[in-house]
Amino acid sequence: MLSRILTEQLFSAKGWRVVDARREDGGVVVDVQPSRATAVCSGCGETKHRVHDIKPARLWRHLDGWNTRTLVRTELRRVKCRHCGVRVEQVPWARTRSRFTHSFEAEVLRRARDTSILGVCRQLGLHWTSVMRLIERWVEECAKKHFRRPLRCIGVDEISYGRGQQKYLTIVWDHDRSRIVWIGRGRDRETLGGFFTKLGPRRAGRLEAITMDMAQGYIAAVTEHAPQATIVFDRFHIERYLTWAIDEIRKQEFWRRRGAYRKAVRGKRFLLLRKHRRLHWRRRGDLALLLMLNQRLFRAYVAKEQFEHAWTYTTAKGMREFIVRWRRLLNWTRLKPLIKFWEMLMRHLDGVTAWAPLRLTNAALEGNNSRIRGLSQRARGYRNPNNLMLVLYHASWR
Repeated sequence: MLSRILTEQLFSAKGWRVVDARREDGGVVVDVQPSRATAVCSGCGETKHRVHDIKPARLWRHLDGWNTRTLVRTELRRVKCRHCGVRVEQVPWARTRSRFTHSFEAEVLRRARDTSILGVCRQLGLHWTSVMRLIERWVEECAKKHFRRPLRCIGVDEISYGRGQQKYLTIVWDHDRSRIVWIGRGRDRETLGGFFTKLGPRRAGRLEAITMDMAQGYIAAVTEHAPQATIVFDRFHIERYLTWAIDEIRKQEFWRRRGAYRKAVRGKRFLLLRKHRRLHWRRRGDLALLLMLNQRLFRAYVAKEQFEHAWTYTTAKGMREFIVRWRRLLNWTRLKPLIKFWEMLMRHLDGVTAWAPLRLTNAALEGNNSRIRGLSQRARGYRNPNNLMLVLYHASWR
């Protein structure tokens, strides 16, 4: 029974048989012998009939059986190949120069998605470098396949991976397949330019839309390498700039007046920033009292709620006309933060109104960024950002 189970796990091809399985000091050791006189060259994969010599026994780590460390042991033959010279034969249960079976490597990679690298090392009794090398090899093999797929609509965003001004990663997201395409260090023009250089001018010329925030470095890189692509500024970032303007007005009103007015404004930040349709009915009375006491906050809140109508348009022309009309609400209000917000929209009007016909956002990318922060916190941070990028690729691809 045990021999049959081990045979099904170990061999994807014929030519080998399990001869013995015994308990030793290192665990359960499974002895395997070849059942054919021919051997497969590990260099070119051809079947060779001429055996040069036999090497000493070699061990491979296999999946634990009944919570017991399981090892595979056999004596490998060396074949004489006309293309590769003298090479060790290829076994069907492991890669060349690997000390782990295919099943064990798959188990390590599966656990590394759900826990930290140190946690995998403690569970399976491995060294940290062995696990990272497995992840690195898997990412290199998958990157050749994933990066060659056609790209039509992509998203670009940055995420910080540590303290400091330069510790940022640029994430490129494929909207059609909902997966990470590329990760680079930094958040400037040269960083995104490296992605387009790797992509090539031919594939970059096929891009149709690129979603991003209003970072000038990203805009310059897209304009240089993919001028035909439509730049769509992310709705989340635009609304964040709007909430920053409302919060700045709230701060000004807090310090402008004293007494009951300041007491009414204190602690009402998220009450003002939350959309009225999402506000709990028990809090609406507090909001109405605040807006009744402060006229400037009332005007700012009305302007914020009116701007929500801009996302209902389906044409760039209609959205552009609404933004121009929305400026009239700010006349004679002296709400400088909102006026600066409107001026910022006018400077990037084409990218803002491109959202109406395309309906593309970085929502999926922002959600993936929160997952990235969780992966980094799970490992208590990474000293080497290259290891962090490998873990992100491994966690994002399937």
